[in-house]
Amino acid sequence: MWVLLMIVFSQPYHVADVNILGTFLKKTTCVAEQNRAMAIGTIIKTSFGCVKIEGTFHKKKDVSRETRR
Repeated sequence: MWVLLMIVFSQPYHVADVNILGTFLKKTTCVAEQNRAMAIGTIIKTSFGCVKIEGTFHKKKDVSRETRR
């Protein structure tokens, strides 16, 4: 899974805020959304990046909690 992050800096080495803009199954989709976010235009002290998250699991939405036990 890939996570698109927006990092806002308040000083050169101080992170003021980190926002998750989306989660994606493919890196190419994440990078396309990253490029789209950067094209919108944001404040100067903002960075965007795609981060790979490993070792996660996806819950099936159609299975109730009792069924999984």
